[in-house]
Amino acid sequence: MADPLRATHLRETDVLVREAVQNSLDERRADADAPVRIRFERTVLTGGDKQRFVDGLCLRELSDRRTAFRAAHGWFAAGNPVLDALHDPGAPLPLLTISDFGANGLGGRWNRRGSRDDRFFNLVLSIGGSLKWEEEDQSAATPRSLGSYGYGKMAFAMCSDIRTVVYYSTFRPDQGSVGTTCRAMASSFLPQHSIDGVNYAGQAYFGCESDESSIPKAPFVDDDAHDWMRNLGLPQRTDLDTGTTIVIPATTTSMTDLVRCCETWWWPRMREPDPLRRVQFEFIDDGSAITSCNPRSRPELSPFIDCYRVLPSLRQGDGYQVYKVEVRPEGAMRAAGRLVLKALPASPAGAPEPDEDQAPFRNAVALVRDGLVVKYEASFAHEDKTPVVGVFAPDTDVQTLQAFVFSEPPSHDEWQENSDRLRGRFAWGRDFLRLTKKRLRSLTRDFQVRQAPPPHTEKTLVDAFLRRALSDLFRPPKRKNSNGANKPPKPNPRAYTIATRESGRRQTDTQTGLHEDFAVFRIQLSDHAPVESANVDVTVSLRALSDVDARPTDAFPCEVIGSDGTRAHFQQGSSAKNTSTLTLTLHRDDYVDVSARGLVHPQWKTQWEISVDRRGDTD
Repeated sequence: MADPLRATHLRETDVLVREAVQNSLDERRADADAPVRIRFERTVLTGGDKQRFVDGLCLRELSDRRTAFRAAHGWFAAGNPVLDALHDPGAPLPLLTISDFGANGLGGRWNRRGSRDDRFFNLVLSIGGSLKWEEEDQSAATPRSLGSYGYGKMAFAMCSDIRTVVYYSTFRPDQGSVGTTCRAMASSFLPQHSIDGVNYAGQAYFGCESDESSIPKAPFVDDDAHDWMRNLGLPQRTDLDTGTTIVIPATTTSMTDLVRCCETWWWPRMREPDPLRRVQFEFIDDGSAITSCNPRSRPELSPFIDCYRVLPSLRQGDGYQVYKVEVRPEGAMRAAGRLVLKALPASPAGAPEPDEDQAPFRNAVALVRDGLVVKYEASFAHEDKTPVVGVFAPDTDVQTLQAFVFSEPPSHDEWQENSDRLRGRFAWGRDFLRLTKKRLRSLTRDFQVRQAPPPHTEKTLVDAFLRRALSDLFRPPKRKNSNGANKPPKPNPRAYTIATRESGRRQTDTQTGLHEDFAVFRIQLSDHAPVESANVDVTVSLRALSDVDARPTDAFPCEVIGSDGTRAHFQQGSSAKNTSTLTLTLHRDDYVDVSARGLVHPQWKTQWEISVDRRGDTD
């Protein structure tokens, strides 16, 4: 069986941690008065303990069968040495056990999927979707589910060299479970093979005999399930201790790597202000507890945590910039979420390059959805400008959040605007995702530009003097009449007049420490205008002057407001095209005042630019 998650850029341990924790958080019991607790435990079996486990899971039968496996994709290559050593009690067999507490467990019907409550079938037996989002209450203020696929079970098999997983769960009885409170079963994802002319797809199960013709094995239930786990030499759960235990045999995953993965992808849930929404991790390595899980102690993660702390409050200053990100898919304005950016100190000249483990976090924006870092996005920032980090979280509107979820692939590590599931769910979804990412890129790069130190002006003073002194030498010749006199300029009556009432006023916000430039422009129809009224687009931009010659450099976003309170629509693009456009109507013998403001470097000179263009829908 090929790996359906092979397209992801994540490592196997990353996929495992993201999927295991996500499943547990999705299934937190509604009546629980404590956060979900998740335990990762690594044990190494040898001697009698190993033989007990091997016999209880009938792994020797798997060893005999492997001679028929196809070698395509190398899916089972690492399993052959493990099976070769089954008879050697001194060869270690490592197990990884993942248990959650305070969760629902795998109740519901075991043999078919009718709803998301059929949790055992959805996780253990199904191959396709899990119905997590399909049944979500569309009116709910906060959707319950992080995930949307049923392929997550493959994350567990990927971390087993013999592609085998044991499931053991206790739960409250319900109608679907027909009074049972415990289930246990094992599944394997093996290569396709043929034995005695019979073709096998590769999906195999270990359990008791089944009454279902289409499902050859059924889970052990209640006492039989507990007894089987005892025979395997694994810890038992109580009926009151609802949740799920997943055992991954023959794994090479280290506990150190698991701890780092939990820190890397789940620090937002570890820092969650609401105690019931937090996640609590426990790590036990061969009987010894590990207490070093602390994302704040990692220098590369600490700036992201700082940004995340600022995110709900919209508190500016102290080196942070907070944005409400809005986009206009198909003409309708929609809130996308919030972005917080923070500049990092530049590395001194000659300093060594960041460690390989830290490099992916520099100049990256953490895309966070419901406590999971979907991705550390490195494409938003300039690589050669001031290093920054940021955090973006989607708006809590249900449809907006769903748009992000449905854009994700099975591994939940990207937001893809071309996702078929997204386009099938929301007609505006593709444009929404595309414009959101474009807006995040523009805001991040503009923020970087503003962090640059003010330009040096020693040489530009000389340049300015030379330009003024020699300017006549480079002016084009004037137009002449036939008699040699200068021609008068051609008449060019303007349809609009623009008067600058105020420009260049700068003030410092005492609370945020930010510097703002203000300008006010008065716009009206001129006496030469051939109409009594006109609909126009007023475009305003704010640029920094690189030197005293007043040569404009990059433009950066500004806020523009009409006298009636109408706000401009920001046009993003390259730095030269960052403009704000306000649509308004001009009437003869009347005027409109347009005010503008933008954040600037305290030592930069700035220049406002404004233009008026008539729209096609004029009166």
